[in-house]
Amino acid sequence: MKLPETILRLLQLIFTTIMLGLCGGLLQQQTHGGTPTRLNYSMWALALAALSLFYLIPSVFIPSICSPITVITLDVINFIFLLCAGIAMAASLGGNSCSDPGFLGRNGIVNGGGVDANRQKRCREANALTAFEWFAAAAFAGSAVIALYEMKKVGDTRRLHRRRPDMRSPSV
Repeated sequence: MKLPETILRLLQLIFTTIMLGLCGGLLQQQTHGGTPTRLNYSMWALALAALSLFYLIPSVFIPSICSPITVITLDVINFIFLLCAGIAMAASLGGNSCSDPGFLGRNGIVNGGGVDANRQKRCREANALTAFEWFAAAAFAGSAVIALYEMKKVGDTRRLHRRRPDMRSPSV
């Protein structure tokens, strides 16, 4: 039964949808100056995750299109990019309080390009985006582990291990 895979894919879809909304809102609310690079990177990683889910979700239900190597590769790539996005956002936010006016004024992600309105709201949205990036990274890591386990259980490891040539001298 593929219940754990189905649950993880559903969680990935939910997390990705929420994160796309949060990140898109933060990018759209940036009024002056360019958008922060960490938000741009987060949006890129989320777009990659959303696109890969167009293959990963059907592959759970349609075995004929499921390639274990492709599934594991996409899961690992999404894990790495979302983990990096979560780390970058957490480093940029620095764990500061959303009620600290000094932090709200000097942080480029939170201040929205210098506009005073809704800084606390942007701070909370950025913190929520960071948390969901970590959750999604964990979900993709779990999917990769399950896919690797399933591939080894089925015995489809021939692509993982290459045969080494026999180095013995032929007997004459």
